[in-house]
Amino acid sequence: MNARLLAAVVSAVLALSGCGGKDGPGKVGLYDRAPVPAVPDRTQAIGPAGSALLSDGTYWAELIGVNDSSAPSLTFELTQALFAQTCIDELGADECTNDYGVIAEPHQSTSGSQADLVSVTVVGENQQNLAITAAELASLIAGNAPGTAAPEGYAYVEFPFLLTVQGGKIVEAHQIWVP
Repeated sequence: MNARLLAAVVSAVLALSGCGGKDGPGKVGLYDRAPVPAVPDRTQAIGPAGSALLSDGTYWAELIGVNDSSAPSLTFELTQALFAQTCIDELGADECTNDYGVIAEPHQSTSGSQADLVSVTVVGENQQNLAITAAELASLIAGNAPGTAAPEGYAYVEFPFLLTVQGGKIVEAHQIWVP
């Protein structure tokens, strides 16, 4: 390998090793900046009252509580949301102010284990998305102050979440800023 190519490879490796969060390459640290979550044209429809198992997909949810028992969990109220043209086509422009609308019925409460959540983000009033842990989210919903790694001025706001369900488990919870 010639010297210039070797220098380019070493430079690229060093640049990439600096990527990632506070914990090193490929790791995301508490309150690291996160990308804005992708929003589908619609979230999953909610099954009839009493249906317990959620099918795989993305759900619109309000975080309504936390259970700090021996198996900590978060409780969400699920509804269906429609976005952009899909919302206008199905609900009409009057029901889609701010480019989305929510179908309130049916709705369903469900709990997800904090241990199953592999990706959690929150969004502040300033519309900045931040990566946190499920335990930090539980602490915030319980009314506690953000951890010391939080950016100055961040305070938890009760914006809705896009939840990802896989294999009947909530594995992602990404908060969405809404006006």
